[in-house]
Amino acid sequence: MQWPEHYVKNNGMQRKNSEDNFNIYIKKMVWKSNEIVLDIGCGPGDVISDILYPLLKNNIKQLVGVDKSIEMIEYAKKTYGCSNIDFKVLDIENANDCSLYSNRFNKIFSFLCLHWVHNKVDSLCNMYLMLKSGGELLLNFLLTNPLVELYTHLDAEWQKYIKDLKKMPYGLYSRDETREDIIKAGFRIINFESSVKKYTFPDLSSFIDTLKPVDEMYDFLPEHLHDRYAAHVKEKLCQTQIVEICPITGKTIFIYTPITVHAIKDLNLKHEY
Repeated sequence: MQWPEHYVKNNGMQRKNSEDNFNIYIKKMVWKSNEIVLDIGCGPGDVISDILYPLLKNNIKQLVGVDKSIEMIEYAKKTYGCSNIDFKVLDIENANDCSLYSNRFNKIFSFLCLHWVHNKVDSLCNMYLMLKSGGELLLNFLLTNPLVELYTHLDAEWQKYIKDLKKMPYGLYSRDETREDIIKAGFRIINFESSVKKYTFPDLSSFIDTLKPVDEMYDFLPEHLHDRYAAHVKEKLCQTQIVEICPITGKTIFIYTPITVHAIKDLNLKHEY
C-alpha cells in the first residue's frame, strides 16, 4: 500500500463500509473503562481518527493503529497522531513482531484488510495472541479480492509481473473455510454474516483511483510502465463484470460480498497452535 494522500482522497467506499459496521457492532460489544484497542490495517489513519476514535473515546485509554506499510504509518503519525492515538508498523503475518503485544488489547478491529493477507491462518492466530482473555474481535473483509480477479484477466505482457507477487493468489477463501480458520485460531464466534453490497462511484476512473494505492503491481512495475498499465486496467474493467458501468451516466457500481465476524477470546481458554 502506497500513496497515502491519494488513498485518503479516494477511500469513500472504505469509510462508508467501516462506519456502517462500527455503528452496528460497537454497541453490541462489552465495554469497560480504560480499554486498549487495536486496529489492524489502519492505512493512513483517517478512519481511526475520524470515525473509530469518536465512537470509542469515552471507553478507551489508547487506540493503536498498525499497518505493514511504513509510508502509510509515517503519514498517519504526522497527520493523526495524538496522546490517545498511536500508530506503529506491524505485519500481522509476522509472529515474532506480534508476540511483542501478547495479551495486550481488549478489542481488535480489522476492516477491509484480511483479504490482502497472504497467510490468513497465521494472521488469525497472531490476533488471538495479542488479544486479552475475554477480549473481542471484529473483522470485516471481502470474500473475493477484486484485484485477484482483475489479475486473471490481464494480457500476457503483464502476467509476468504477477509472478513477482508472492504467494499469489490471495483472498480466495470460502465462507466455510473462513469460519473454520477463525475457530481453529481459538476464537468463539458470536456472529458471522455476509451479504451482497453495492457502492456507486461517479465514474470508472474513481473506482480505479480507489484500487491504485493497494495494487501491488505498482511495486514491481518499472515506473515508465505505470501509465500503460493503468490504461490496460481500465480496458479490462470495461470488458469484465468486476464492475457495472452505466452506459448513459458512466456511473460505476462495484458489487462486493463482505464478511463480518464478531468473535471472543474466552476467559481462561487454553489454546495451542
